[in-house]
Amino acid sequence: MSKSRNSAHGYTMIELMVVMLIFSVVMTLISVSFSGMVRGSGQLLKSAETDIGGLIGLELMRSDMESAGYGLYWSGPNGSTSAISYMEARDDLVLVNNCPDGCPNAKPSLFDDRTYGTDRYIPRAYRVGNNVGYNGSDYLVLKGTTLGTNKVSRAWGYLNYSGGGVVTPPRDAPGENLRAKDRTIVLRSGIFAGSEVRELVLENIDKDGDAHKDFSASYASSFPEEFRPTVPGDNFLVYGVDKADPSGAKLSFPFNRADYYIDRPGDISRNCAPGTGVLYKSVINQSGKKPEECPILDCVADMQVVLYTDSNGDGVVDYHPDSEELDAQDAVKTRKQLKEIRVYVLAQQGRRDDAYRYPVAEPKQAILVGDPALKDSPEESALGRIWSSSKMADSFGSNWRNYRWRLYTIVVQPKNL
Repeated sequence: MSKSRNSAHGYTMIELMVVMLIFSVVMTLISVSFSGMVRGSGQLLKSAETDIGGLIGLELMRSDMESAGYGLYWSGPNGSTSAISYMEARDDLVLVNNCPDGCPNAKPSLFDDRTYGTDRYIPRAYRVGNNVGYNGSDYLVLKGTTLGTNKVSRAWGYLNYSGGGVVTPPRDAPGENLRAKDRTIVLRSGIFAGSEVRELVLENIDKDGDAHKDFSASYASSFPEEFRPTVPGDNFLVYGVDKADPSGAKLSFPFNRADYYIDRPGDISRNCAPGTGVLYKSVINQSGKKPEECPILDCVADMQVVLYTDSNGDGVVDYHPDSEELDAQDAVKTRKQLKEIRVYVLAQQGRRDDAYRYPVAEPKQAILVGDPALKDSPEESALGRIWSSSKMADSFGSNWRNYRWRLYTIVVQPKNL
């Protein structure tokens, strides 16, 4: 009978080392893959945050652009073009602070329509500073009564000859939409002598027919007599501009104004590429105080405004004037010719990703911020701006291609001119 043999035995040291090596390799591969997934999900999360922020902020900008011109008047009493003067932005107000040269052509006061004795006192709904802002971006100014920061600026009503000075709210208003002492303006509106009229009503007119600057009407249940219709058939419109001032101060200018611009604050997000800034909205304060800046979009590289006009009156857009050229026109030509405004905003999407490289087909035209026609007409500054690879590197660092850049486009056809 043969001896039983014990078949059980242990592992050798070599076998254990091989198993541990295989296990280490597998865990390393899993760790690398997991890290890549986490990094990728983080990048997607930041991109999603940028998209959401961009959609919300730029929708506000689009809404303001559509509202520009609402409640603006076309003349003073009896068609006068030299009736009043007013102050919009103080001469010492500065909103773009961090340009190397100070951006002197981006001062808010340069976009006022307040010159006494000329047709310049008639406000223009859109004003554009061409390449005067941070990084050579454009400066956009919008004017209209609804551009204020409170509900009063969106309130309005009718004032009829037979109404006894009582303002009638629009039919779709849920109830009283103006409160006592809210600061308003009054326009005489309608068709007179075959022409459409939007005339600013003023409180006092002297014997020579020149008007004082008392365009501010304080709302009351029975409207001040100076602002009531005096002729049957007159159609007056009352527009809310700002809430009552505790000191009793009147309006500084007969509309509201919102300025859009890029600046780089000291506390900008660390995720933003060097040289990028923040797109801001500021509503010029009726009291003359410095307005509060409302950030619209972070990590913004450029903003370009392109204007589209109908120069021959045939109803077809046929001309892309330089903003300075259109700005030299009076309010009447602006209303007649301006048909479309497009704003192009170049912004960083997400954070820096060293595994990503922004695609560039033509280094001399790496990114076009403006009308697509700019590619074939690079010298046409009215169409926007071209960023070459070298300009991008100079402005946003040598690693600029490790960022995802997105071009946002806002297209608005003016409805309130």
